[in-house]
Amino acid sequence: MINYIQLLDTAEERDFFVSLYEMYSQPLYRAALAILKDSAAAEDMVQETFLTLIDHIDRVTHRNPVKTWNYLLTILRHLCFDARNEKSPELPSNMETDHARTASDADIENDYMKQELGALLRDLILEMDYPYQDVIFLQYFHNMNSREIGDALHLKPENVRQIARRAREQLRKKLTERGYV
Repeated sequence: MINYIQLLDTAEERDFFVSLYEMYSQPLYRAALAILKDSAAAEDMVQETFLTLIDHIDRVTHRNPVKTWNYLLTILRHLCFDARNEKSPELPSNMETDHARTASDADIENDYMKQELGALLRDLILEMDYPYQDVIFLQYFHNMNSREIGDALHLKPENVRQIARRAREQLRKKLTERGYV
């Protein structure tokens, strides 16, 4: 961390960064651990989060710890999800071509419709406010349960379930407005 601090311009920025690190490194570690289920990877993601923060320290203010926490958690989540997605196995290229040769037109159309609906759902979820966006994203795109989401977002599992229910209602309403339901 000492090397990171030297990247900051002023003593005030350095002191602020150190205070942020001391205040948020452990909660961020717990959130990363809940997502990644790997201690070493979680530590790496916390370090990456603070490295990213150095480039954007001007976006964080002294006055609003809630916004600071949300900003840091957003950085961490994206880093963790990117790291987790990089680890997910891909099909060997020969399997992909074999599948492509045997797919019928109906299969291709169904796949396209699923991708289209998935893209629409992602866009609608990204339009949602915190915490609805985070809860739905973690629940459906990363298969996390209420307890895991609660640990990552510092919410009670009951609150996570209530937020998820409300978020699904918002999605259903938006899909109905667009003629999908």
